[in-house]
Amino acid sequence: MTIVVGANPFGDAHGAIDLGVTLARTLPEATGPNVLVVATVVPPGWSVPSMARVDGEMREWVQGRADEAEAAALDFLEGRDAGLTVEFVRLHERSTPRALAALAEARDATALVLGSSPDGPEGRVVVGSTANHLLHSSPVPLALAPRSYRGTPDPTARRLTCTFGGSDLAAAGVRWAARLTREIDVRLRICSFGVRSATMYPPEIGTDIESEVSEQWRTQMVEAQAALRARLGDALDDDVELVVTSGASWSESMTSVDWLPNELLILGSSDAGALRRVFLGTHATKIIRHSPVPVLLVPRDEL
Repeated sequence: MTIVVGANPFGDAHGAIDLGVTLARTLPEATGPNVLVVATVVPPGWSVPSMARVDGEMREWVQGRADEAEAAALDFLEGRDAGLTVEFVRLHERSTPRALAALAEARDATALVLGSSPDGPEGRVVVGSTANHLLHSSPVPLALAPRSYRGTPDPTARRLTCTFGGSDLAAAGVRWAARLTREIDVRLRICSFGVRSATMYPPEIGTDIESEVSEQWRTQMVEAQAALRARLGDALDDDVELVVTSGASWSESMTSVDWLPNELLILGSSDAGALRRVFLGTHATKIIRHSPVPVLLVPRDEL
């Protein structure tokens, strides 16, 4: 099994590396070694030399930052990499998303892992420009670590939570997650997240209609989950937990349930996605941006 980690040479890559280790310890073992590929992408430099040698100085500075990032990653992995084969790859490409996607596809990676952008709250997944591009183009499952994410000393996940919004493709995502949890012998939780909008109706109508709409949604999701269990039959184990939760905001909805150490949140691609790529609808994107745990996104062709 190969896990590719995109390590930003100009930022903190520890969260992505830690999540890469967690995935390598959690996902099903394949034949051969478990390989963690830590990839840094640096620009190739200008094709026309500058008379002031600015291009050469810039290239040296970038290469120096990449050297420092690799050294920091190697130091961080000390004690975490038991049983893993660690490789460092440096890619010279102007497009970081394109370079990482090509590497993941060429290495037949089980997952491509990214950290969060530094411009956002700690403990939440912050989607930067590279992650945003790969949400629409990754050829393999894409994992995103919350900002400042750190795994526990035992990096193995004990439970996976799969989102379910009621669609057929969401059901396919649950089936995929159920197969995965059986292979790695961990528990599965199916969770439907919703938001009660306080501004959905004008004040003169009152709050009763808002409560009624929220309760109708909850009832519909409970019924949809029950129908899902009946539809999937033996594909779901008896101990699979079904949860419907809502809050005044996506953040409140996501934090209204408990999360175990190293837990992963699984989302399937939306119906609008290209055949082989990850693509997300509006609700899924909001769930990602408010998730307090790492997110694993699965392309349509894997469902």
